[in-house]
Amino acid sequence: MGLRPSVIRGNGSEILLFQRLLLESLSSLESMEVMEAAKTLAQSSGAIVIVSGAVDIITEGHQVVGARNGVPMIQKITATGRDVTALIAAFVAVDPLHALEAAASALSIFGIAGEMGMDMANGPAILRLKHLTDS
Repeated sequence: MGLRPSVIRGNGSEILLFQRLLLESLSSLESMEVMEAAKTLAQSSGAIVIVSGAVDIITEGHQVVGARNGVPMIQKITATGRDVTALIAAFVAVDPLHALEAAASALSIFGIAGEMGMDMANGPAILRLKHLTDS
């Protein structure tokens, strides 16, 4: 945290654990408190916190935005977490004063791209194979 990240992204379990470690509190949290943990982590760190899931949660500690775009298949494709993180970084770098909106936009666009890809694919790696055979 000493490096003051602009964005912290993880799944619900990772955000809960990180928030607990940061606050040095091992008290149990209810499952519905993932959003509250994300808000607390954002407030204490000064970073945008993103909790990935069926609905991605994005918060700067006060506002909470949800991104519902995407398809479950994305979770089965290697490196998509890294890819979406890079896209978020690019969007936030372009508009750091509106990092919450930039991060939400990046997540939405990534999700829409996944939805569009699923229209052409029947499973993981099909897009890549289809593209290679079309050329």
